[in-house]
Amino acid sequence: MDTQNTALLKDLLSTRRSVRTFSEEPLSLAVLETFLYAGQGCTSTDGRRTAPSAHALHPLVLRVVVRQVEGLAPGVYTYDSLAGKLSLIADLTEDGLLNSAALGDEKWLEDAPVVIAIVAERALAIDHFAAQQADGLRGARYVDFEAGAAAQNMYLAVTAAGLGGVVVMGFDDIKMKEALRLERPFFPVALFCVGHPLK
Repeated sequence: MDTQNTALLKDLLSTRRSVRTFSEEPLSLAVLETFLYAGQGCTSTDGRRTAPSAHALHPLVLRVVVRQVEGLAPGVYTYDSLAGKLSLIADLTEDGLLNSAALGDEKWLEDAPVVIAIVAERALAIDHFAAQQADGLRGARYVDFEAGAAAQNMYLAVTAAGLGGVVVMGFDDIKMKEALRLERPFFPVALFCVGHPLK
């Protein structure tokens, strides 16, 4: 057993905390790409990813709201897990739009330089696992588990970089789907706000 790596992992796990206040300092593109890789990066030629996926369905996609990233124009991007690249799909969401879809006043949705939305093609998993549980709850459970694994991977990557992040799951699904400009098969599962902690 590699005691140095074990100690590093233990340190990351023990120092990981949710951060809800961010400075105006932008993120670097390289650091953002590291977080996205941690969440849904491709790790093999057969398409396996950094987060486990039941039956290797990989129903998750990362949709990224970029406000302040060096070398990247503000806007809404999608992350291509296989290529490891971001593609601009829309202009930046209007101020207050993400928070207006939240169930409470989650101002960090507006203050964070980056909000990484974990979105899922839920029907893919629900249909695939219908034989196990016809009401769809089995497939939905697998999606939520996978999203949790992706979020924890990103939390650890953010902690390793000395930055802060917080997961938001309290939102109106339909309003958030519209705010993120999600295509028909995708629904938001969680949002991960990332930035430099406000000292």
